Amino acid sequence: MSLLIAICLGFPALRTIDLFSDNTEADASYAEGSILMQLVFGPAFLLAAWLVWRYSAWAAQIVRRVNPFLLLIVLWAAITVLWSPYPAVTVKRSIQLVGLMLVGITLTLPFVQDRHFIRVLCRTLTALLVASFIMVLVIPKIGVDPLREGGWRGILWHKNTLGGVACFAVLTWVNRLCNKDTDWRIGIPALLFTLLMLVMSRSSTALISAMTGIAIYLFARRRYLGGPNARLMAALALTIVGLAFLQIFFTVTGRLPTWSEIIRPLLLLLNKSPDLTGRTDLWEMVLLDVARHPVQGIGFGAFWLNVGSPSQYIIDAVNWIPLQAHNGYIDLLNELGGVGFGLFVAFLLWHTVTLFKVGRIDKEQAAIHWAFFILILISNFSESQFFNGVLFQNCLLIFSSIALSALVARHQPASRPPPMPVPQT
Repeated sequence: MSLLIAICLGFPALRTIDLFSDNTEADASYAEGSILMQLVFGPAFLLAAWLVWRYSAWAAQIVRRVNPFLLLIVLWAAITVLWSPYPAVTVKRSIQLVGLMLVGITLTLPFVQDRHFIRVLCRTLTALLVASFIMVLVIPKIGVDPLREGGWRGILWHKNTLGGVACFAVLTWVNRLCNKDTDWRIGIPALLFTLLMLVMSRSSTALISAMTGIAIYLFARRRYLGGPNARLMAALALTIVGLAFLQIFFTVTGRLPTWSEIIRPLLLLLNKSPDLTGRTDLWEMVLLDVARHPVQGIGFGAFWLNVGSPSQYIIDAVNWIPLQAHNGYIDLLNELGGVGFGLFVAFLLWHTVTLFKVGRIDKEQAAIHWAFFILILISNFSESQFFNGVLFQNCLLIFSSIALSALVARHQPASRPPPMPVPQT
């Protein structure tokens, strides 16, 4: 299970092609199913499928307790192959979702501890940071990005990728230290190292995300919100809201708001000065395509496919090749339509309810997953990762959803899965 999780969460971030070029993003062919991706994820998904089949009785009970809207989204994504302009791509992307769900189910097998996922996530992200640190020292031409303020990117695609990895690594180490899940003589140096990598990535978005995530985690892990600490809790809650607001504004505009802008409504801020980053221009152009198929969508994964794809009119307009709208909500609406987006909203609501249920069972588990969840929601205002292949946040959201559903199920005695079958010798 550890290897499966590490592959899914770590490998997509690796800079596996064009190490010495200035390219900082995987191209469309790589993202949509290159030979390398198939060689890595194919065996991983097959191994996950074998484990699920081996413990099929247990897995079947878990599937019945998984967020039902997650299953419906996967089903609807597969159905869109019927009208997708690129059915082969839609099939590949649907298989990826099924594979990720199988890996997620392996996290719930009876011999896997509840905190195993966080531990493996922490080790995987830290390993990526260590390897990136070594790359910066040994081959700075690869490890340092001279075109982007000299920010470190290490062995990853972009300095912002390194910043994102460092952000979630910081969160996991804070969680493990607060939960006494690691020796402080290991945890504190590791936390300081991840903070160093976060700063050296020079990713302001990742830095704000880390601050916001830590605030959310520390707030959510409190066992009570009233009593003598009520004022402190209220102040902390306002701080979280403020940090979340700053992060949304920064990820959209690329700068912090002025005092005059802070008092304006958030939606006005999000649509102000689109020329700063060009993101809102992309949003408007993608919404034109949404209007052509508002109910069923264009087809899962069938829009951003390089030159000659349905996004060609956007390529012509901006004179470069974007591979996303830089807004996960709009991209999901475009690919899956109103039906799929409605299922997605229901999925988010169900996940929110599940987090509250977990909070009554294991406050620490709920707190760290609350932090993950809110950061993913905010991040997708500027990056499209919702149900987007094997991208990190998509994997994290799916794994979190399945793991939390299983945790709730295990603490409902009347509906616990059957005992693990004894393997035949």
